[in-house]
Amino acid sequence: MKKAALSLAAFFITAMVFTMPAHAAGTKMPSTMSLTEQQKKEIESLEKEVLEKRKHVISKYVEYGVLPKEKAEHIKQHMDRRFNMMKQNGFVPKPPPHKLEKRHYHS
Repeated sequence: MKKAALSLAAFFITAMVFTMPAHAAGTKMPSTMSLTEQQKKEIESLEKEVLEKRKHVISKYVEYGVLPKEKAEHIKQHMDRRFNMMKQNGFVPKPPPHKLEKRHYHS
């Protein structure tokens, strides 16, 4: 009985090893994706709202004495630079730098 259970487990593990790469290869992210102008405007509006809220939180940290003013300004400048980079890239997130084929995908 144990031998049959081990054989069955080995079969399923082997099957999973060979089917997972095939599944991952079939779900590649497109390398050139873009948004319409309307979509870009909508995302930009949402991102601006998020940016302003985050800046407000940073200001509250300064008000409560958690962050020094200089550090808060540095953080806000970084947030602005990131927003501008996102805008230049059309608000489409970049894929991770490592190969997508090696990632694990779960259904």
